[in-house]
Amino acid sequence: MSTAKGGKKGQVVAPEKAVKASGWTEADKAGWVEAVFAGMAEGRTLQEVVQGEAKARGVALTPGAVRNWIAANEAWFGRYQKAKVLLGQALAEEALQVARDSSTSTTAIDRVLIDTLKWKAAKANPAEYGERQTVEHQGAQTLQVKVVEEEAPRLQGEAARRIGAEVATMLEAQVVVPALKSGA
Repeated sequence: MSTAKGGKKGQVVAPEKAVKASGWTEADKAGWVEAVFAGMAEGRTLQEVVQGEAKARGVALTPGAVRNWIAANEAWFGRYQKAKVLLGQALAEEALQVARDSSTSTTAIDRVLIDTLKWKAAKANPAEYGERQTVEHQGAQTLQVKVVEEEAPRLQGEAARRIGAEVATMLEAQVVVPALKSGA
């Protein structure tokens, strides 16, 4: 008998049932991942699903191993992102149910549970339950610029006069003022 890695301390698993994460077939992995997705849709975290199923099946499997399987498979990772949205919705519904079932004797405990459920819902589905709401615009935007050429010559002439005046002032400051100071 050996202690199962990732299990509760002191939990003992028969050697024939203790399987390393690398010893799983693709079909086995797919079964575990599907169980995780189904559990998340019901409001259970990946960790809760894996630990519960592993205990029920009598095998040693860590939530981290399942997370690695999901991260390594692009299709599973996409489905995991969608499952997190469902998890967020389930947790928000659970928070609402706790609030509705709360009584005066359980208010303080329920408040902590509700805040925790709200926090986890926001982390799992930030687009719907997060603190910061963003608005996305889809579609094209058109910017029209109208150039009025009638005023262009007048503005050019005015700009040239201003520049000329500034240059003259600078030249005067550089030539006339030093000459006056030297007494020439």
